[in-house]
Amino acid sequence: MIVALVAVAAGGAGTGAFTTAALDRGSSIPIAGDENGVVGLGVSRSVQSNATSRLVTVTNTLDTSTRVTVSLDENARDDADLVVNGATEGDTANVRLAAGKRRSFDVDVAANATRSTLGFDVTATGGGVSVSAPDRSTTIST
Repeated sequence: MIVALVAVAAGGAGTGAFTTAALDRGSSIPIAGDENGVVGLGVSRSVQSNATSRLVTVTNTLDTSTRVTVSLDENARDDADLVVNGATEGDTANVRLAAGKRRSFDVDVAANATRSTLGFDVTATGGGVSVSAPDRSTTIST
């Protein structure tokens, strides 16, 4: 009787192997504020309507050159254009930023802006690292 139970258990239980697994792993990566991140961000508290104002200053703290992209949120695209070094870029601006350097991205907000906040995203890629700072925003002052 015991032999039959062991045979059924061994035959019906399978090997116990698996083909996929989802495992949670802890991380010891410290979380930093925007200013102290891998790519530092200095977001302005507000921008002015009917004017060009600084939106964000990006600092490359990596040891290599990075490509930085600032993109206005879809809802902000009718109300504003990004400006870099005095040149209007539109809804998205890309710059190459050397290690240790910073660059300001300005925004020209229309006089008839329909929103009270201006949303944008920042991404940076370089040296095998890609970082993203989505859903940043500032207020629009009239």
